[in-house]
Formats: sequence, structure tokens, C-alpha cells
Amino acid sequence: MSEKDLVMESEIKSVGPGQLKVCWGVKVEGGKRLGCGEEVSDPKIIGEVMKLINEFMRRVERRKDVLLSESNTPFDRAINELSSWLTLVETKVKEINDENIVKMRRAMINIGEKMLTLAKQAREKWLKTYRRELEKLIEKLRRNETTIIITGEPSNKNKSFTAHLYTKHLSIKITRVRGSSVTINISLVGSRGISVVTPRLFGDDVLKPMRYGLIMTDGSIDKRGYLVMNTNQLWQSVMWILTWPGRNGMRIHAVGLNEAGINVMWSLMAVDHRSEFVSKAKVAEEVSKLSDEEKFLTFLLTAILGDGNIDIINKTVRLVIGGSKHELWRGIIDRMRALGFRDIDQKVVKHYSINSSKAVELARKWLSNPMIKALVEDLALLPDAEKLRNIIALASAKVKPIGRSSVEVAGVRMSVHINNEGYVELRIRRKRLEDARAVLERLRNAGYNAELREYGGRFEVHISQDEIKRHLELVVKVCEVLRRMHEEAVGEGNTERAWATAKAMANLNCPTQDPRA
Repeated sequence: MSEKDLVMESEIKSVGPGQLKVCWGVKVEGGKRLGCGEEVSDPKIIGEVMKLINEFMRRVERRKDVLLSESNTPFDRAINELSSWLTLVETKVKEINDENIVKMRRAMINIGEKMLTLAKQAREKWLKTYRRELEKLIEKLRRNETTIIITGEPSNKNKSFTAHLYTKHLSIKITRVRGSSVTINISLVGSRGISVVTPRLFGDDVLKPMRYGLIMTDGSIDKRGYLVMNTNQLWQSVMWILTWPGRNGMRIHAVGLNEAGINVMWSLMAVDHRSEFVSKAKVAEEVSKLSDEEKFLTFLLTAILGDGNIDIINKTVRLVIGGSKHELWRGIIDRMRALGFRDIDQKVVKHYSINSSKAVELARKWLSNPMIKALVEDLALLPDAEKLRNIIALASAKVKPIGRSSVEVAGVRMSVHINNEGYVELRIRRKRLEDARAVLERLRNAGYNAELREYGGRFEVHISQDEIKRHLELVVKVCEVLRRMHEEAVGEGNTERAWATAKAMANLNCPTQDPRA
């Protein structure tokens, strides 16, 4: 048992007759909560249950200044962030004369104000009701005077296992997901909802692809045919409602108690769009049939905002697709590959990424539509909108023109690579071995002693520094590239890179300054 579990054992006594009760959950007709079925006596299962309860107690203790305070609540941060954001958007309304953008910003303000109202109502009820029930539950757990209902597979670490705790107004799920990570969700029974009506702000050429991206990632279709999404992101809540003109239902349905902190969970429903989509398979089929690149790129924007990431340091845009969804996405993936996305195989999920100048170009295309640009920039003002801020930063990133650091050798474009010691090579990579061998054969037939090696799961054909020196025409081409690379490194103030490039120029006897410069 870990030190953490030993500490928590002091708070929860051992299970005994007539005290803490653990039972298997059974469905109750007409009810949303599980009933208590067969009682559990297996010590191993009870041990797994106690691990979950201990983790719940540990996180509550860690966040007690918010969860159990008489003045602070889990909703205070959302209230403060929405209030500040609304002030900024109201200011921006006065800064532009574009009628469509003004209309969109006014719709955003309406949504933000409704969200603020819900957050304030939730705060009030938390202090009056939810907090008190949570306090009583904690005390009962410490005295072993409550019932724990379990579902899932406690003995299989590759399957989920959940402990359910109920009070009158709280429904708590403590779930061990794949492996050993634990998620904790505190549902708020009786939380009030609100209706938000938004105008139609975009044409079908933008609206439909945006909807497809939302539904294929964080959105879903419930049993009644309603399009719904649960999210802890303020920016994503606003974007969802703007994407579904007409009536939208919205409420705060839960508080997520995660290792990194506390999140407010928003539940959203496109009320006026019931039965618009039958299944995600049909949505995927529609995406595959989008008529032009611009519409497909709009789909990718909301899809990557949902299940992807934007890395501004490495200039990478990536979409993450779970293994179980891969077949559903197959047609979409084929179109992504045509745009330059490459796949990175993982055991559980697959990553599809596009890098460097192609990633920058993609971000710029996303923001080429004035309405989408205004939408991204305005939502990026919310503190939780890091993905949107990264899109803006990526679109403004400087990129080197394609081909500036490569040379043509026997009709093959090869990159000029320099290590920190100034050693220079020409390289080209291929995903498939047969393709790499074809390049190797072409270079050797042209008189170049190229070599083949495996590198990072791909196959790399390379020409060494000594081989470059043997061919005057190669030396001339490489020296020209090195000169440009040196000028760029000096201009960027990258002294280490400038030194290595100058050293490489000296190694090839290129006209250059002293490598110590």
C-alpha cells in the first residue's frame, strides 16, 4: 500500500458489519440513480473500492478551501472570467463597423450573460445546499456510515471501475479509467437550466463543416435525437451555441474534481436541431463528401479544437483519434493525408499531424475568413482558450520558404543537415522501405555513394560530408544553402547555430568568415 493510502486509511475505518456498505449497482425502473443490489464481501473488491474512496477524500481535502468554504465556491473562477471577458467584448463591439461581426459579438455577449447568470445561481445553491451535503457525506464516510454502489470491473485494470455516492442533491462518480488514473465527477441534482436563442451568423458553407467538427469530437447525439455536448471550456460553450442558430438549452450539470484542479461542467443542447443527424457515421460520410478544400478545412478547425492540439514552439497541428474511432474516420483521414498530414502510430490512439510551413499555412487559411478570424480572436480572450491563442500565434509565425535548406541531387530534393559540431550531410526520408531503396538506387546510379539507414520509424537516405566534397557541383549548391542559413542564424541572434553553420562552411571550403565569428 502506498504512503498516500496509508494516510487516508486513518480517515476511513475498516469495513465492519452494520457500518460501511458496498453493493453492486442495479438499474431502478423510472429512476436515473442506481439501486443497491448484491452486497460485496470480497476483501479484494472492497480494497479496490477503498482506493477510490481514499482518492476522493484526498482530493476533497486538497481543495477544501473551495469545496467546503463558507465563502468560496467552484464557480467563482468562471464568474470572474466571464465578467472580465464580457467587458472586453463589449468594448470590441464599438471598435468595428462590420455589421456581421458586430451582430456576432452581440450574440456572444448574450450567451456570456446567460452563462454568468447560471454560474451565479450555481454559486448560491452551492453555498446553501451542495456544500452542506458534501460536508455531511465526508463525515459519514469517515464514520463508515454510508453506502457505496459499484459498477464495472474492479479486478481488471484495463477496464473502468466506478464507485457511486449519493446524497439528495449530489450524485458522485469516482471512476478508475484505463490503467490507474481516476476521474471524479460531482453531478448537481436539480441545477437550473436556461434557454439561449442565437441568430444565424454564418452561411451553410461555414456552419455545416463547423457542426461536423463539433459532433465528430466532443459533441454527441442523445437517445432522443438531440445534439448535445458536455464541456468544461467556456470558449467551447460559446462556440457551440453560435454554431446552432435558434434555441439552445444550457445548464451547469456537474463539477469535475480532477488532479489538476476543479472544473465546472456545462451541458449544452441544440434544441431546434433535433434529429438533424442520425449518427456519427452519417456525419463522417458527409464530411468525406464536402465539395471543396475550404469547407473541409473549416471542419478540421472545430475537430482539432475538440480532439487535437496546436504546438506553436514546434509549429505542429495535430488531431488525436482513438483506436476505436479509426474506422469511422477512415475517409476523413484520407483527405487529411492529401493535405500533408502524417500519421504517428500509438498503442491506444493515433496522431495525425502537419508541421512547419504547412501548419502555419493551415492556421492562416483558418483565419482568412473575417468572421472566423473575429470568432477565434474574441474567444481567445477567455483564459481557458489556449488552443485559440495558439492558432493566432501560429498564423503569425515566420516560416522559411520551402526548399531554402535543400538542394537537388539527381532530381531528388535533399535537406542540408548540420550538427552542433558543423558536420554537414544531405538527407531525405521516406515512410516505406521500398521508396527509400528507390531513392538510394537513383542516387547511386547517378554516381553518388549514398547510404540507407532507419531513423525514427522511417527510412533515411543520406550523403556524407566526405561524399559531398567529392562532387564539386554538390559543394557549390550546399555552400549557397549554408550561406543563407548562416545569415538567418546571425539575424536571429542564434550564435550557436551561426557557429555550427560557419564551421560547416569551413569544412567544405566555402568562402566564409572565421568559424569562431
